[in-house]
Amino acid sequence: MSRIHWLEAHPSAAGEALRLALVGWGHEVVQGTGQGSIVLVAEHPDVRLIPADGMEILWWVEKADPEEVSAVLSLRPGWVLLQDRPLEAAREALLHLRQRDLGSEGWLRQLMHLASLDELLRLVLGRAIRLSGARGGAIWLRREDLFYQRAGDGTFPEAPLPRQEAAELVRQGEAFLLAPSEQLGILRVLDPKEPSEVFLRGFDDVEPLLLNAWRLEESRALSFRDDLTVAQNRRCLEAELPQAVRSAATKNEPLALLFLDVDDLKRVNSSHGHTAGSILLEAVARTAQRLCRAHDRLYRYGGDEFCILMPGTTSQGARKLGERLIQVIREQPLDLGHSRLAVSLSAGVAAYPEHADGAGHLIEQADRALFRAKGDGKGRVVVAG
Repeated sequence: MSRIHWLEAHPSAAGEALRLALVGWGHEVVQGTGQGSIVLVAEHPDVRLIPADGMEILWWVEKADPEEVSAVLSLRPGWVLLQDRPLEAAREALLHLRQRDLGSEGWLRQLMHLASLDELLRLVLGRAIRLSGARGGAIWLRREDLFYQRAGDGTFPEAPLPRQEAAELVRQGEAFLLAPSEQLGILRVLDPKEPSEVFLRGFDDVEPLLLNAWRLEESRALSFRDDLTVAQNRRCLEAELPQAVRSAATKNEPLALLFLDVDDLKRVNSSHGHTAGSILLEAVARTAQRLCRAHDRLYRYGGDEFCILMPGTTSQGARKLGERLIQVIREQPLDLGHSRLAVSLSAGVAAYPEHADGAGHLIEQADRALFRAKGDGKGRVVVAG
């Protein structure tokens, strides 16, 4: 029978369920700290909760962000599991901990179930800057023949790097390849005080994590892409909007949603054919994409409706974009070869937290505002409320 030391910083029903499960699996559960494995039940990982003794810690928490996980696991070997995971996951994690099956960078290896590609890149960059003593840094990822900056602190310009230029930086020792087997990206740090072998140590363990996250993102991107236009699809919006609302709430920033509808598309299809309707939708999407900022997201919600998600933007900021887009579309009739077709858009705007308290409510409010814009004569923007 193995002994498990039990600490409960924040008691919960999930914590009690795990304790009973451990007893059922044959463990001796002892209250308090000691040498060996510790199960720590808490609201979230917190370095202040790490006890003085104990070989490794299984954190059983209600919530966790990658930065918190990185902080606690860089100080003590362990595993972080959310309390909504199956109890069997905790059993497997304890087995890995006891076998020291963590790799030289176990704190990052076990982040796989928590972190997205961007979060992993941010952790990798932060660790490289910290270990190198550099003044800052950035990471670029490859897309075809260009490298685009995906993580950075403003130290280096965000402009894309041609593949040849990136290769030259690596050759000169001013940049370092991430996942060299596939040339996934490059890492740059400014004025490092330590040699590269110090701050690149353990990157072999990081490579499969980054590649898996990148491939998952690429696969997801294909399933989230609209078949006709340059926009993402409705499935993508439904996945990304809740995350955007949570991010806005955490940063105490506004978040706007702009709904767009192509006026009288059915009439266009009837008079000029569905091919003309498809060309019209493609033209609207391209124009909207061109007018969006770099961090705005364009989605085709369905049929003749698009929407634009605008982080850090109030309803009035979204209204201005809607008015600008309506004006540009109106001034650029669609050339059908045998005729020119005037195009009209209607738009509805809602913002978090001004008009809505969550993702579903935000969509509902923006859609209602669009319905009012159509009813008020089309070719205009209406703000919710």
